[in-house]
Amino acid sequence: MTDMMKTDKSEERLKAAFYKLRENKFKANLPFLILSEELPDGQAYYEYGDGRIEIRLTKTDNNVYNDILVRELNTVEAYKVRRENGLL
Repeated sequence: MTDMMKTDKSEERLKAAFYKLRENKFKANLPFLILSEELPDGQAYYEYGDGRIEIRLTKTDNNVYNDILVRELNTVEAYKVRRENGLL
C-alpha cells in the first residue's frame, strides 16, 4: 500500500468519524458545534437536528459559562455554512 493510499484511507476514516459524531449529537438532541474564523472570538455556529443553525456567544463570568443566542441563520446562510464546512 502506498503512502497516498494510506492517507486516503485515514481521511476516509476521519470523515466517517466526523459524520458519526454529528449524527450522534442530533440523535441525543444536542447541537453540533461548528467553529469558524469568520466569527468574532467567543462565537460559534450551533447546528441542530431540525436543520436550524444559530450563532451563539459563550461568555464566562466567575467560572460560570453563559451561552447567549446572537441570531438564527436564514436558510441561505445555513446552506452556505454547511457547504463551506463540508456538511452537505
